[in-house]
Amino acid sequence: MKNKKWYKLDNVGKFYSSIADKNAQGVFRFSASLKDDIDEALLQQALDETIITFPNFNVNLKKGIFWYYLDETNKKYKVTKENMPICFKLYKSSNDFLYRVSYYKKRINFEACHIITDGRGSVEFFKHLVSNYIKLKYKINTTILSNSFIEKEEDSFLKYYKKNKEKNKIKNFSKMYSYKGKKLKNKTRYLEAHLPLNKILEITKNYNTTLSALIIGILIYSIKDTMSETDLKKYIKIDVPVDLRQYFKSSSSKNYFGLTSITYKFNSRNDTLDEIIKKVSEELKNNITKEKLSIRVNQMVAFEKNIFCRFTPIFIKNIVLKTIDLFTSKMNTSCVSNLGIISFNKEIETYIENVNILTSTNGFQFSLCSFKNDLSIGISSKYKYNEIIKNFCNYFSNQNIDMLINVSEVD
Repeated sequence: MKNKKWYKLDNVGKFYSSIADKNAQGVFRFSASLKDDIDEALLQQALDETIITFPNFNVNLKKGIFWYYLDETNKKYKVTKENMPICFKLYKSSNDFLYRVSYYKKRINFEACHIITDGRGSVEFFKHLVSNYIKLKYKINTTILSNSFIEKEEDSFLKYYKKNKEKNKIKNFSKMYSYKGKKLKNKTRYLEAHLPLNKILEITKNYNTTLSALIIGILIYSIKDTMSETDLKKYIKIDVPVDLRQYFKSSSSKNYFGLTSITYKFNSRNDTLDEIIKKVSEELKNNITKEKLSIRVNQMVAFEKNIFCRFTPIFIKNIVLKTIDLFTSKMNTSCVSNLGIISFNKEIETYIENVNILTSTNGFQFSLCSFKNDLSIGISSKYKYNEIIKNFCNYFSNQNIDMLINVSEVD
């Protein structure tokens, strides 16, 4: 038996580990639909090969005196036919894996907890898993197209931390709009929408904007009809995760993302989509810069480095961080995360029909990725009837853009 390693949690992992109870677990789900039914034995072999590249995923979450930490396990994860709800909690005890691999008919599912990685780290694991499976299944001799993260232990938050007193300006969100729809009881509704990417990019070109700005703009426009005259005086706040590896050189597969936000306040109910997208585009351009992202990240790390925080027992940290999470969750309207293009080697892509991403939520949020000419929008919602999502989907119907939708409702 090899000697086991342990890994320190990164800045974001520490936060998620402290709120990882039955009600709050950040879980990603990546799925790939292939052209043939999945062979369980080969998927198991593909996972075994993938874990060799990403050993820091094969860990258990353990509790220390001041922080949680990750302990490498010698146990082998066993692939199963899908038998759990989408994005179901991964962490229940210190012996649990923090990822899940399953299959159903032609689809491979990979789920990972935010404690060990972020969206981009999950994408890399997922690409290796699917590529390894297809290589085995169809006896293909090819390399895996990947931005492989070779550094498994680096905490890039600490690597680029600079102590300074500069802070991002925070708007007054005491009048922030929060959707008041009736929530599902102990359930989440997941909607997987597929649209032709080329037609969506034509719309972005017409508005002279980006894909992220377009989707956020349409979302804000979709919110307008759900707001009363009093609500129109409030801010809409959309959180936007940003992969920091684009701005700070990092090959870490741990969490390394920053969070910016878009705020919008309607001048009147007559605000046009064109006006909204223009405002969103400007704010994204101003907010997503190396300088502003650095300020936000430094604030996050400074909190972790605070001497009171460092030496406070973990049970007190858990209470404080859960309180902070409860407070901040009420300070935003929704979240839009764009994972960008997910591409594979051409020989591998031949056997893949589509790719999709979903994520757990306490409200409702959107996750985007694209594969070839398919734009996949994963929508997670805790609400029984969500007029915002209905309005959002209707926008594309009104533009005569075909949309394929799969809906699942899980306990």
